[in-house]
Amino acid sequence: MIAADIDLTAAEETQKLACEIRAEACKAIALDVSDAASVEKMAAQAIDFTGRLDGAVNAAGIEGARASVHESSFENWKGVMSVNLDGVYLCMRAEIRQILEQTSSSSVSWQPGTAPIDKYNYSIVNISSTAGQTAMPEFAAYSASKHAIIGLTKSAAKEYACRGIRVNAVCPSTTDTPMVARFAEQWPDWQAKQNASFPTGRIGSAEEVAAAVAFLLSAECRMMTGTCLTVDGALSS
Repeated sequence: MIAADIDLTAAEETQKLACEIRAEACKAIALDVSDAASVEKMAAQAIDFTGRLDGAVNAAGIEGARASVHESSFENWKGVMSVNLDGVYLCMRAEIRQILEQTSSSSVSWQPGTAPIDKYNYSIVNISSTAGQTAMPEFAAYSASKHAIIGLTKSAAKEYACRGIRVNAVCPSTTDTPMVARFAEQWPDWQAKQNASFPTGRIGSAEEVAAAVAFLLSAECRMMTGTCLTVDGALSS
């Protein structure tokens, strides 16, 4: 298993947790998902360590600055897109290339019905958001990037289903993560209002989102690809 993060300390914390839970070797790697060279270097290091790739989760994301569209900066827009969207694209591209190399299926064209989806169990999970299904006023770049992840996920799912590669997205709502902690620190009233809107009476936990990711990575859902699995405690119902 590989844990990659722009913050190597965070990657090492994930590595430690993974080793405790799974009792297997895990390696921490520094990664800037917005940089193509960094992604390719990470992919090479990962394969050197594991020998193959069967599943991947693309979860890097930033919220950007809070501002109305007409008051926002292009620099903020580009910064959010470079991590949230470009990062998912670059990682997915490297992951799919590796899987195709493993299956000797490097010549790919969209040919429905050429192979059963359960021939292999390769799975890629991208983290989108409920902000990618609805709207997030004053965070248009973030919302737009998460909408784009869903489009990218669905397109890749249709392209590679005939090669046994499943591509799905998880769409969490507000989840207890460092990002939400930053929101609460900067805009306590705004975040408190968001938290109070949940029918469940609380926001989600990282462990609950991880459970959805683990399900999509597993062989229990071989017919699920191009799916956006919402984890929001009925908020959008």
